[in-house]
Amino acid sequence: MGFCRNIAVFCGSSLGAKPEYAEAARELGALLGRQGRGLVFGGCLDGLMAEVAHAAQENGAKVYSEFIRGLYQDKDHLPGAHEAFYDNVADRKRGLLSRADACIMLPGGFGTLDEFTDVCAAVQLGELRRPLGILNTAGYYDPLLSYFGQMRKEGFLAPEWDGLYTAASEPESLLRLLDGSCQ
Repeated sequence: MGFCRNIAVFCGSSLGAKPEYAEAARELGALLGRQGRGLVFGGCLDGLMAEVAHAAQENGAKVYSEFIRGLYQDKDHLPGAHEAFYDNVADRKRGLLSRADACIMLPGGFGTLDEFTDVCAAVQLGELRRPLGILNTAGYYDPLLSYFGQMRKEGFLAPEWDGLYTAASEPESLLRLLDGSCQ
């Protein structure tokens, strides 16, 4: 069995409507640290991004903050984190993925979905090999998972991509599933 050492986390810069989202983000961050993993994330210290980053660092994880220069604010500086700065979203994604062994999507908005689906497409095209996970906290991604099923049913997602991502409702279960695909 493999071990995904550095995990890229895509998630919202807000907390969302349910307290379960922040709880799951903190739980994931704490697990990363306790299990000797690193966190790679977009650098913003608001919302779920802040929750996962602080919990990861407090539990001993190495944290990689990947910033877009124009969006960086002093409040986003996380003492002890490894910081990298990029000129645009595309470059930041490349930098983020260059450090990550696997990617996990937590609840979030358009940016979160963009990052995740961009990685899905890159894996399909053979540009990347990364295990992909969806943390489906409180059923947040049920409609998206249903849509992915509709894509498959309607012939837009070939059967060979059925294992493209793994979904779980608990952080520990998701990490265990991803480790099965890491090398």
